[in-house]
Parts: sequence; C-alpha cells; structure tokens
Amino acid sequence: MILKYQTARLNVFEVANDLAQFDSTELLACVIALLSPAVVKNLPPYFHNINSVIDAQKWLARMVTESRLFVIEHKDASSKIGFIFAYSEQGEQNKSGDDAHIGYLLGEDHWRQGLASELLTGFIEFSLQEQQWGKLIAGVAQDNSASSNLLEKLGFTPQPASDNQVIFYQYQLT
Repeated sequence: MILKYQTARLNVFEVANDLAQFDSTELLACVIALLSPAVVKNLPPYFHNINSVIDAQKWLARMVTESRLFVIEHKDASSKIGFIFAYSEQGEQNKSGDDAHIGYLLGEDHWRQGLASELLTGFIEFSLQEQQWGKLIAGVAQDNSASSNLLEKLGFTPQPASDNQVIFYQYQLT
C-alpha cells in the first residue's frame, strides 16, 4: 500500500492492484471486521455478508478492479478504521476529466468523532492536487441524514433525484 495523503489524525493508503497483498492476514481481518451489518446497511449488496477470508479476498479483488481503493488508518493507534473508494466513468460531456463516484465507510467505533469530515476534506484536497477527476459524486440513502449533512457541509450539492431511495451529491473539482 502506498501513502497517498494525511490529515491531522489519519493516514490514507491506496491499495494497489496486486493480488499478493490480499493474502495479508491483517488486511483481510480488517475487511471482515469493518464490513459489519451496521456499516454496510446502505451500501450495495456486494458489501454485505463478508464473513470469511475468502469473502474478504473476493471483495478486495473486486474493489481494486473496479475502483481506486484507499485504506484509512488512524495515526494514534496505527489501526485500519475504514475505506474510501473512487470509481471513474469517462463521459463525452465531461471534457475536463472523468467523474469519480465515491464512497466511504468507517468502522462503528469511529463514528461521530469528526473523522468522516476530516477524511473527505483530505480526499477533496488530494483530488484537487491529482487533477484526475472533474467532479466527485456521492450517493446517499435518503434516510442517512448524517452523510447528507456532511456532504453539504463540505460543499457537495444535491442533484435532482431520479430514484426515491438515493440522493446524489456532487462536488465540482474543475
């Protein structure tokens, strides 16, 4: 894993597309522990029921194949506390760069401590420096007011809803 950015309390590492690292006992245990039912409640089905090393390996392989996957580590404890991921979809309309669909999750023990705000603020700064994406897009379940409020606080704007289950927010980078 390669350190990509740091915040006051967090180190964020990118997981390279190297299947050998998926045999890391620590990383696989982290995946199993972090993807608890409460954490993945509003996430797509392939995040659910990750209960074994084989499930964790399959999840990791899928995530690095389909997106850029980052591991979040708390500096004080040197423990892995979550993930952030970005999936790019190149489109004709977006001349300045790909749009990145992003998602993030933190283990339950790390909720309500301001870490998600710190993480996303750092990710926005990282994205501005990389200049790879034109905008960041995040989907949030309508009943997840904490994530909706956080995204709006950080400058994401809600988009007209086409689905009554998910609200999409975007942050213009370029």
